[in-house]
Amino acid sequence: MPGFFQYYFDITDAGTEQAVACPFPHHTSSGLEYFETHPSAHVNLKEKLFHCKVCGTGHSELSFIRAILQCTYANATRLAKAFDNTEDMAEWREYVQMPEHGIELCHNLGISDEVIQDLSIKSNEEGTIMFPVEMYGKLIDVRTYRPNSTPKVKSRTAAAYGLVIPLEQWQATPKNKTTLLCAGEKDMAIARTHGFNAITLT
Repeated sequence: MPGFFQYYFDITDAGTEQAVACPFPHHTSSGLEYFETHPSAHVNLKEKLFHCKVCGTGHSELSFIRAILQCTYANATRLAKAFDNTEDMAEWREYVQMPEHGIELCHNLGISDEVIQDLSIKSNEEGTIMFPVEMYGKLIDVRTYRPNSTPKVKSRTAAAYGLVIPLEQWQATPKNKTTLLCAGEKDMAIARTHGFNAITLT
């Protein structure tokens, strides 16, 4: 069964015990902070435990998620469940199609073909478009936009909240480029169509 550690550390080996680079700050003897580039930590994929032999940091999967993402225990629990399922972004991109009615709705809203592809926007029924919520290559949630409904946007049941869309593209953007924070997925996609480094939060 996959889990957060596999996606966060990009582990593809089937072994239970995996050596990883510790993501937490280390300090030299003179007090200078640094982040290591060579593995000094291990994760146990079966027990879902993390331990660094250099800085001594130890975590369960839930406490690791909380420490890395600075989120609540409730959100960490939701994320752990999302990372436990078998869905990933490769499957979403390959198997979920974008029908003509979805493309037409995007165009009517002012969302370009390039942004449809970049954000992997899909549609499963007429009058809706779906925005995948991605984290470390994992499909975490799907935000479904229905223009004529109340509310207009819904997440999956018991999904984590406060997540950045699109996280991967935003992290890859140069740090000196201004970020435009939008009120929702539709506005974010329209802003990105116009060249803005736009994000929204679930």
